[in-house]
Amino acid sequence: MQKTIFLVLFSYLSLLYGEVQLKVLDLSDSHYEIGESMLEYEDTTAKMTLSEIRRLPSKDFIPLNKPVASHPFTNSAFWYQFKVINKEETPLSRLIIFEPAWLDSVTFTVISSKGEVKTYQGGNTYPYSKRALDHYLINFEPLFEPGISTVYLQVKTRDPFIVAMSVMDKAAFLAEQVDASMYIGLVYGGIVAMLFYNLFLYFGVKARYYAYYVLFLVAFFAMNASYNGYTFMYLFPHWPTVQNWAQSTSIYFYVVAALLFAKSFLNFVKYHHTLYIITTILIFGIVGVAVLSAMIGGYHYHVMLAIISILLISVYLFGIALYSLLTGNHSARFFLLGTASGLIGAFITALTVMSYIPYTYLTYKANDFGMYIDVILLSMALADRMKMTQEKRLIAEKEAKTDILTGLYNRRAYYEISHKEFNRLLRHNRCLSIIMFDIDHFKEINDTYGHDAGDNVLKAVANIVKGVIREYDYAFRMGGDEFLVLLPETNEKQALFLAERIRKRVANKKFMEKDEKFYITASFGISQYNHIERSIETIVRRADKALYHVKESGRNRVKALDKFIRV
Repeated sequence: MQKTIFLVLFSYLSLLYGEVQLKVLDLSDSHYEIGESMLEYEDTTAKMTLSEIRRLPSKDFIPLNKPVASHPFTNSAFWYQFKVINKEETPLSRLIIFEPAWLDSVTFTVISSKGEVKTYQGGNTYPYSKRALDHYLINFEPLFEPGISTVYLQVKTRDPFIVAMSVMDKAAFLAEQVDASMYIGLVYGGIVAMLFYNLFLYFGVKARYYAYYVLFLVAFFAMNASYNGYTFMYLFPHWPTVQNWAQSTSIYFYVVAALLFAKSFLNFVKYHHTLYIITTILIFGIVGVAVLSAMIGGYHYHVMLAIISILLISVYLFGIALYSLLTGNHSARFFLLGTASGLIGAFITALTVMSYIPYTYLTYKANDFGMYIDVILLSMALADRMKMTQEKRLIAEKEAKTDILTGLYNRRAYYEISHKEFNRLLRHNRCLSIIMFDIDHFKEINDTYGHDAGDNVLKAVANIVKGVIREYDYAFRMGGDEFLVLLPETNEKQALFLAERIRKRVANKKFMEKDEKFYITASFGISQYNHIERSIETIVRRADKALYHVKESGRNRVKALDKFIRV
């Protein structure tokens, strides 16, 4: 015990009178993002050894003065120095955690108060098995001797340079991972659920933009999983080179998938042919940049251009979404919000990893948060697009079955509705009646007052019919001045009553054309299903025959084959 106290006191005195004073980290506690306790030195050659670093004057190391080290893309190696104290009498193990997961090479060296040197190496250029803990983040578990130890850390990476280092008790770290795992499971589970949901929709409705959205989700999943280290952990633990190239390649994959989805969803081929051509050129351009940068510039330029491309394409996607919305494409509204969130997140993260804004968890993860919102809003955009498509289809179907002049059903609708009602009639053995009528001397109205007057008469008669029939009845304009009313659940007596109401209202309707007042009449034929007929056409023919008898006997009457309602 006395020996340990002596070592601690000696170490503190050495720090007090030495040239460089550092905040000593007490290993009895966990410490997060310890950058403010470290000194930093840039090795521009990236070749200096530990012994050369230790011989440097202390003034060459400068305080980091921020929790997380960050620099723009660089080929330099950065060295960090800090001190820790173990107040126990025995060696103490601690978990050293590095974030982000993409750092290429991390060399962690501990020099005890006795001068003993222990070195640990890891990173994305080393096999996954080099890690002390089976975890997607780079980690070591060194032993710290009693007293004050000096730590040297060397970091090299071809990716964005960010080093967030924490010194933690292993049990505390594992306890924190329970919540982190739940969060990751919820996020990835949600993405996978949306992926399969939209895949099923694609197979169901055969709309190509659903397939591209599935591709977009796959690309986002691949990019997020690779850069967060999950692919290294689960897919490529023995192939660090594959893991590195998966990180940058997945970004290009994501950008291309986003462009393909935008081109299809915003329907450029139909509405904006110029944008269709530009977007297609961009897709081939991104693929070309990915291939050429890999072949000529290597991984460093491959990843640099990937990050630049995601920024530029985010701006482009926002611009085309805004343009589409302003030019009348209402399905672009959720797409615009989604791309806006993705754009803002991508910019904040890019500026963070390039050291233009301070590193925090929120700024570093802004791209993830923005993309999560983007994925949700794009799903809403697809749902909105489906709703609008269904509404347009229903409107188109209704228009195809509606007489433009009168607003009644047309002959096409008659064939569909009458057969459906007749089949229902046969199944349930119910009653049904038909009213057929036309306007008396309609040709004379056209000849005397003109076709506009004839159209006004047809519209007025149609409005009278709409005002008399019930909600479950159907009124059709069969052509010219001929109308048919189909009356489910209606016997002949009820049909005669309805027809008489229509006849009286038509006869009492006053028309004015060219300052001249005139009246019209109509003739009606009625038939009821007699439980013998096997088609709707036979019922209609009997109503038509009754109408013919009315015409022959003076018009302006309602008649079933064996009955008259006289004026």
